[in-house]
Amino acid sequence: MFKLSIVIASLALLGSCNSNAEGTLNHEELISLNGERIYINSLNWGVTDDSQITLITDRSENIKSTDTIESIKGLEPFIYKFEKDTLNLYFKDSVTYKVNKEFNYIRIAYHKLNAKKYNEIYKKAMQNDEFHAIPKRVKTDYPADMPKGPRK
Repeated sequence: MFKLSIVIASLALLGSCNSNAEGTLNHEELISLNGERIYINSLNWGVTDDSQITLITDRSENIKSTDTIESIKGLEPFIYKFEKDTLNLYFKDSVTYKVNKEFNYIRIAYHKLNAKKYNEIYKKAMQNDEFHAIPKRVKTDYPADMPKGPRK
């Protein structure tokens, strides 16, 4: 009887772990010189937000983990740079996502990079230095009295 109770409790716990539960929504709004807007929407979920889908569209929208049409699944699916009304999407080795929406003023350019070049801009994206990751990195200011790590 005790073993049966453990099995039932375990199944109830597993059933309550639902990947469709709300997660962390991120909306990055990019505005062209003519006022046209494009949004990079992403949703992260899971215990450590380690599951992600990303969708580029003309509106800021709440997406769900089950939204798979016109979205890309995976952490950091591309790096982007927005300048002069062009959204540049950078991919490692192959272009894995295409935006299905047409825009009046914003142009979308896709770039396939080798590992070396991708890693160069990835480092910049982690600092929001000209390039950005999905979701955009937030600078963390640590207290001045924060202990220093071990010297190498």
